[in-house]
Parts: sequence; C-alpha cells; structure tokens
Amino acid sequence: MNSVTVTETSAQSSTLCISVTFLTGRYHGEEWPPSPARLYQALLAAVMTCGYQEFAPVTEPPLRWLEEQAAPSIRCCRAEQLSAYRIAVPNNDMDVVAWEWQQGRHKDVAALKTMKHIRPWQLPETGPHVQYVWKIDASVSLPPTDALRNAVHLLHTLGWGVDMAYADVVPEQPGGDLYEPAVSGTQRMTPMPGTLDDLKAAYQRFQVRSTGRGVDSFTRPSMLISQPYRRAGEEYRPVACFRLMKEDDPTKARAVAWEDCQKVAAWLRHRAAEELRNECDEATITGYIQGHGESEDRDRSRRVSYVPLPTIYGRHADGMIRRAMIVEPADMPGEISELIVRKLTGSVLTGKDGNPECCLAPREQGDFTFRQYLPGKACVWRSVTPVVLHGYNARSRGVVSVAKTELLLLRAFEMAGFREEQIEGLAFQTGPFWQGTKHSAAMRVPAHLDGYPRVHVEVRFAKPVRGPVLSGIGRHYGIGLFAACEWG
Repeated sequence: MNSVTVTETSAQSSTLCISVTFLTGRYHGEEWPPSPARLYQALLAAVMTCGYQEFAPVTEPPLRWLEEQAAPSIRCCRAEQLSAYRIAVPNNDMDVVAWEWQQGRHKDVAALKTMKHIRPWQLPETGPHVQYVWKIDASVSLPPTDALRNAVHLLHTLGWGVDMAYADVVPEQPGGDLYEPAVSGTQRMTPMPGTLDDLKAAYQRFQVRSTGRGVDSFTRPSMLISQPYRRAGEEYRPVACFRLMKEDDPTKARAVAWEDCQKVAAWLRHRAAEELRNECDEATITGYIQGHGESEDRDRSRRVSYVPLPTIYGRHADGMIRRAMIVEPADMPGEISELIVRKLTGSVLTGKDGNPECCLAPREQGDFTFRQYLPGKACVWRSVTPVVLHGYNARSRGVVSVAKTELLLLRAFEMAGFREEQIEGLAFQTGPFWQGTKHSAAMRVPAHLDGYPRVHVEVRFAKPVRGPVLSGIGRHYGIGLFAACEWG
C-alpha cells in the first residue's frame, strides 16, 4: 500500500490515524495513554536510529506537518496499573568518581546508585493499544504519504527503552476509551510548531554535555504544549494536591487530627486568598476562592473546595491529616488550580492566631493515599468524613427516618453534581467505615452547620465515576469526602 489511509468523516473534514501496539503487553510510562509528544519524540528517534538517518531528509516534511496540526484525539484500550516496585540505577555521576580517583582517593561506584520508582501498566494481549487520530480540515493539504508511512513504520519503542512497539497508519478502530482535547482535564504534552527543530537542538546539546568544566544538564526539549484531555462523556474537576510538612523541619510530615478537618481547610483558604490576591480580581477572591457572598442557595455557588485528606491506608492508617487537595468545580478550565500549585508550593500555612502551622510540599509520585481519593474510576465509594445533610432526617420523638435520610442524601449528591440516575444504591450509618476515622458526631463543623445531622455514607454508582467525590453542605471544608473501595 503506497498511500496513507485517510478516513472520510464528512465533506468538510477527514481523519488520519496512527495506531500503536506494544509487543510485550506492558507500558512503563507514568501516564496512560501516552501523550502525543511521546509519540512524536519516538517517531523522530526511530527515524534517526533505525533509519541511520537515511530517511531523515525524506521524513522531515511529514514530521513538520504533524507538529503544525491541532492536538489529536487519543483512543486507547483499558490498562491496569500493576503493583509498584523499585530498582537501583546509576546516578550518572561518574565525573565525581573520576575526580576522586584522579586525586588518588577511593570512591565506591555502587554508592552513586539511586532508587527508581516503577509502576508499569498491563495491557490486553491484542492491539492496537493506542490510536492517535487527527481531524484534518478539507483546506489542509495532506503530508507526503509514503514518507509519513515510512516514518511510522520505523517506530520501535514508545515510552521506556523496554516498551517495544510497532505502529502503522490505518483507519481508526472503534472501542476502548476516547480522550479528546478539552478546556480542562488531565494534562498531556503535545508537539507544536518548532518542536522538531527544538528536539534536534536538544540532541546536539546532549552530545556535547560533557566538557572540561563539567556536565551541562540542560538537554531537555522545551517547545511542547500542555494540552488538557478529557475522557469522552466524563466530568473532570481540576485538583491541586499537597503534602503537609512541619514548618521547622520540611522533611517530616505534619499530622493534624481527623476531627480538625475544617481547621486545615481554613488554613488553606486563607493562604490561597493571600497568594492569589495579586493574580485575580477582588470578586474572584471573595466569591470563588473564599466562598463569601450571598446567593439564593449558597451551597450551589461555584467555588473552590479545600479538602484535607485523612490517612486511611498502610502502616500510618490512623486517620490523621497529612495531605490536602484544593478542588475546583467541574468543567472549570483549571487555570486557578495550576496557579495555586505554583503559588502555594513551599508556602507556610498559618493558624487563626497568625502562628505558622505547616508548610506545603508537592505530591509525591506513586502516593497511594491520593490514589484512594483520586482513582481513575470506581463504582463504590465510602465516606471518610461524614456527610452533613441540608435538612433534618428525624421523625417524631427523634427517631431517624430512613426515607427522609435517603431523600436528603440524593439531594446532597445532586447539589454536588451527581444525578439521581447515576446512583444505584445508598447505605448510611453513624459509625466509621475506614481505619483511623471516627463516629460522625466527633467531626467538628463550622458554627452554621452545627445543628444539621451528619452520617457516614456508602454510595454505589451505576457506572464508575472519577474522584474526587464530595457531598453534603460541608464539602467545601472537606467534610463529606469519599474514598474509593478497591473492590468496587
């Protein structure tokens, strides 16, 4: 076949699809599916290695054509992330060893090794595993067909060096999960005009990185765009994640009692407002960041939620708060979250009296506590902090009404963005579900919520939903926070 397969979708546009199949059924990159930038870099690497640069002049025009196109859609299979493990790898500091040897001193090479965190993805046996689909407007001329197919056929790995793969240009195959470019969502790097030249320059810097003056570590490409992607038909809430560290010793975690959830939320809200005051207008700070202002239903107001995360897994599963996230409403572009990460990382949170309480550190890769609150998707969720109902659920003589409680819970989930038809089942109790957490009455709540009933809840959704899951009129303080059940 001597021409690239272009699928007609309408009189005004068509699609071009590059499919990738992994030979070992494993993928070791951090993200799934792999970003379009990974594919682009892998194609260039294949042309410059497998082709021994013979095809470089021929394949350059289609690669330049690809970098000029808008971000593609990504259709991929379901992948399961396997258990994490660590290996010792060289730290690329042989110049330190060589200097010590030159001075006649002993230096152990093994001491330079560092621990590398690995958590691969398990893929189905049959492919294609990933398809990148570009929508081509009728006004856009197609790339040189044979040259593009040659470049695609040269691909040998995608991701790590052990992720052997092959690619082809074929019609898009239906099925799997479809990720589309969106206003907000999971960030994926994509090529842009100038990426090819930037990658070439990065390779040249890498070739001469070692000189008599030392090693130049600036060899990474920089001309890539961060593009939000969202799974088709799925809501996405932009999130900023932090670890709470001791202010006087940032290497150690700061632990706050489970029942003091609202206190941590207040620290975060105050610091976010202070840090963003020079970046946003006063109306945004007052209404969106701080949640002040009048409305017909204050809980319906679109505002940022400050959510402390109790530790409910592992050897430190004591319910203490060592992490937190700041959550925007669904369908927001995520610009505020990105700004919060940049401005608040490393900042010190202060209490009501102005004394320092803790400092904020970024989320660590592979942190399982965050994964319990932010899994890819899950059907069954259980509350870690109790749901505060927006009405009273008791009949005469203080007896709790199951029917009233269920109606109030359905209303609470609706106010949080989850429709009644999404919910398959509800269960509630006053006792805790998770290790280290406490009775619902033990949670301290703001004064204006103190008179309302609080219950722990298990919710089963008809279809898996993405975290975070928050419900109830205390959710903006992290009260009404759910964690995913692994078996759900």
